Amino acid sequence: MKEKKPIGFPIAPLPTIRVGDIEALKNPDGNWLVEALWSSRAVGVLGGPPKCSKTWLACDIALSVASGTKVLGCYSVKEPGPVVFFAAEDPRPLLRERFWGMATHRGLSLKSLEVLFLDVPVLRLDQKEDQEKLSETLRSVRPRLLVLDPLVRLHSLDENSATAISGFLSYLRRLERRYEVAILLVHHTRKHAGVGIQAGQGLRGSSDIHAWGDSNLYLRRAKDGLLLTVEHRSASPPEPISLDLVTEPQLHLQVTSLSADDGSEEAASEDSFLEEVLWHLQSSSTPLRVEDLRSRLHVRKQRIVDALRDLTKFERVERRGDGFVSREPAPED
Repeated sequence: MKEKKPIGFPIAPLPTIRVGDIEALKNPDGNWLVEALWSSRAVGVLGGPPKCSKTWLACDIALSVASGTKVLGCYSVKEPGPVVFFAAEDPRPLLRERFWGMATHRGLSLKSLEVLFLDVPVLRLDQKEDQEKLSETLRSVRPRLLVLDPLVRLHSLDENSATAISGFLSYLRRLERRYEVAILLVHHTRKHAGVGIQAGQGLRGSSDIHAWGDSNLYLRRAKDGLLLTVEHRSASPPEPISLDLVTEPQLHLQVTSLSADDGSEEAASEDSFLEEVLWHLQSSSTPLRVEDLRSRLHVRKQRIVDALRDLTKFERVERRGDGFVSREPAPED
């Protein structure tokens, strides 16, 4: 009796390409959408605590990309073009006023700007119908930049679950590749989160959000205004940038220093140490004593005592017996 052949089509192998046949970078020294701040077609996060001018910076970047003018008056736009913008929290008249002020400050006509707001009250990108509608919008407009503000209003997922959030982020990555569009996702940092070079660890939710970004921007309040730090997957970041929200002649963000020498580096280092202490507490199944932390971190006892005091004051850790435990769950990897 003859053996029956399996019914159905043969399985096709995955496509491959020789490394030498891959198209070379147009500019090996760096492909930028906005020089030094945002890579060409990068996906990433603009993060910071509430009321820290994140939307102001997102608007400044959107206006600059649409008009070809410099972001913050300093950073050249290398690939100008249309921008699609969704703002879930700010009313459209208020956003129009912001764009009008920044455009007027730069001598631009608001009517000529190719900043296109998604005219919908709600956008749920964890739902297939809204995903398809956004995809079709990008296919039709072919923007250089998509701004989504903020992440928490775009879904009903558990942001602390890597399994849940990774599917959402994968959808956004598919949009970038299919439509060759940069994507800027505005997101909040945790209360009292770390800053500086470890700023991404302070983003709310799964660590996948930080890892997903090709270019990430972080805002925080500093002594005399705001501090902007930058990180890139494939390029060196600029030095921290001091900003201020000024009112004259129109309300806009302004660079006050390109080398933020206000003690921020020392502050960033200390905040990073607080996050490191917190991570050890989160990773332990039992309370850790000062001596336990000292043996792990190899620093002076007083530095650990000071860190635990600050973390206790911020209600991020608590004493339990003769040790300490985290009051925050460890982010899922």
